[in-house]
Amino acid sequence: MRKVPGLFFSAALACSLFTTATPGRQETANVQYPRVPQAVILSLSGNHDPAITDALSTVGFHVAELNADEFRAFRAGSPALLVIPAKEGPEGEARQLDPALIQIVLRDVDRGTPLLLDGPAPLAQALGVKAAGRGELTRYHWDHYASEPVRLPGRLTYSKSKLTRGLKLLAFGSDEKDPLLVSGARGKGRFIYSAIPLEPPQGMVFQYLPFLAQAIVDELNISPSLAADNLCVYADFGGEPRADPVSVAAQLKSWSVREVHLGAFYDSDMFREFVPRFIAAAHQQGISVYAWLEYPMVSTEFWNQHPQWREVTANGHPAIMDWRNHMALEDPDCFKAVTELTRRLVLDFDWDGVDFAELYFEAERKIFERPGDFTPMHPTFRKMFRERYGVDPKEMFDAASPNYGPRNPQLRNDLKELRVELITKLTGQFLEILAGCRAQKPYLQTTLTFIDALRDPTVTERYGIDPDRLLSLEKKYEFAVEIEDPYTVWNSTPDRYRAIGEYYRPRLKPGAPFSLDVNVVDRDPPGRPLNKPRGLELYELVANVAANVDLITLYAFSTFSADDMRLLPFVLGSHEMNGESGEHGRLTARRQLIWKTDTRGQTVYMDGREWPCRSDSEVVIPAGEHEVSMRPRNEDSSARDLIIEGINGDILYAERSHDGLRFTYQSRGRCYVTLNRKPASLHCDGKSGQAMVLDDGGHVCLELPQGKHAVEVE
Repeated sequence: MRKVPGLFFSAALACSLFTTATPGRQETANVQYPRVPQAVILSLSGNHDPAITDALSTVGFHVAELNADEFRAFRAGSPALLVIPAKEGPEGEARQLDPALIQIVLRDVDRGTPLLLDGPAPLAQALGVKAAGRGELTRYHWDHYASEPVRLPGRLTYSKSKLTRGLKLLAFGSDEKDPLLVSGARGKGRFIYSAIPLEPPQGMVFQYLPFLAQAIVDELNISPSLAADNLCVYADFGGEPRADPVSVAAQLKSWSVREVHLGAFYDSDMFREFVPRFIAAAHQQGISVYAWLEYPMVSTEFWNQHPQWREVTANGHPAIMDWRNHMALEDPDCFKAVTELTRRLVLDFDWDGVDFAELYFEAERKIFERPGDFTPMHPTFRKMFRERYGVDPKEMFDAASPNYGPRNPQLRNDLKELRVELITKLTGQFLEILAGCRAQKPYLQTTLTFIDALRDPTVTERYGIDPDRLLSLEKKYEFAVEIEDPYTVWNSTPDRYRAIGEYYRPRLKPGAPFSLDVNVVDRDPPGRPLNKPRGLELYELVANVAANVDLITLYAFSTFSADDMRLLPFVLGSHEMNGESGEHGRLTARRQLIWKTDTRGQTVYMDGREWPCRSDSEVVIPAGEHEVSMRPRNEDSSARDLIIEGINGDILYAERSHDGLRFTYQSRGRCYVTLNRKPASLHCDGKSGQAMVLDDGGHVCLELPQGKHAVEVE
């Protein structure tokens, strides 16, 4: 999303900021257009407010800053959101609104303009928030969005408040008698007041107000409407899954997920019964399903059945490492058994692809001081190392041995080299197995997921991961690349993802699909402002990922908050657009967008022609430049006309034919297209029998071949 920090606009631009309608609002002659909501920051000093500008832009607002004179000059209408950050300290008094400007703002709120403001000021007092001295805090609580407290970067001085009746408490300090954020109504408008600065003294808004975006949507009743669906989610339901596949698939669809990676490291009867039901439910919603593998962990069943192949740590114990039980894949007999299991798993179920994820060994930072955290040390590995280097690697963990690792840099390097070599070799061998499976299932896709070594250079020695060597496997095998940042950097700033993306993208084979994995999990040590990324922090992470990838991957389904996920598609959408929305619904986007709007009783048009890609609640808009609008349904349209309600590939062209519709699409793997009803006939590239119709009695979905194809349905 383009950000506009400059304060001095031409008259035409400033007028356009104030006359833009809120998304979904009825417009001229009952025509509605997709809009990017406009936020105007009233900057009394003329200084830039970068933090709040960035926060609003991240969640899909087009942000402009006006000084007081510019704000007075252009009163043709009102923005979707008016933001007035106060300035604390001695200079603050000079920067407060004058009485005349306060009356202008209050009149706008009375007429329906949503307002976001902070700090003690006459405007806040006019809205029922009265100053009551100063206070300090290091943590506080939101009333709704999180049960744990928000931990601030440091001690924050703020203005205490006394409230009049009718205001809603959103966040508070030590108790509910210490209000920090409140919302209220005035006339036709609503407002949010924050005692915590909207433009923080340092850092980013999410460090102070992680749930500001959700509060704006819920309390001010405004939201972006342009979303994207290039989202992938990890899901693990255990070896005895009790989740309802239909409900889970519907939830994923509501979050605009197009691909799910299902934990496949189980071999129980319950799991094998669950998998086809889950795949069928996801396909019915138009979602692809990948088998998510986590070797060297195979399954609990495999671990119990083959104690002789259990990996061993350097202190001789079975390698139960965090949540993974490692098997000794370096042992030829173990490897052979696992490859047979892999073939059976991949070929027995209707997967769309396989995510070969996180094949690595284990070690902590002080490698030789923590032998219980080091793998591999199975007898097979010890024999390999001894035959190559003449030393038992276990001696490298004995401080009394002449071969103690810290005193032998060459041996230490040899140990690193053999572990890297093994990980690269094993990865290549499994990619070969998957290539063989693809010979039987040509549509099967492969994703290779590994840990980044850019931000933490200890990764290669600790885990045996050399990204360049793994990427060299692209010369022989075709796969998508997914990068995961190591847990050691999860407390660093969101821009780490932009740096990772910029580093890896040029190193990939041209056209190779690329994704980054964002871990939405509790951090150790505990993170700030919350233990796991929530609200604006999550949105900032995703925004930094989106700049360089084809797919954003989130881990994991069980850790998400619905309050966070409902806005995530709009974060994705804002970063697929090239600039703001123009006149007559003109949009330019580098990837497919989704316009979230109520289409019931309406006809959608794109580039002047009726557009048949819509459901009751959203419109699919192809990449490129288009003019999109919506009008009350014309007499020639029927509510039962065949329409495309969703697609997990890219729609390139669509038009209504006499008795149905024609469309062209492109998809890396199999493509799932949801329709409003079952078609009587289906032809792909002029032929029947090239596609399948999936019908569960409630949803109708076409399963179409990978690649670029033309389809006609009647």
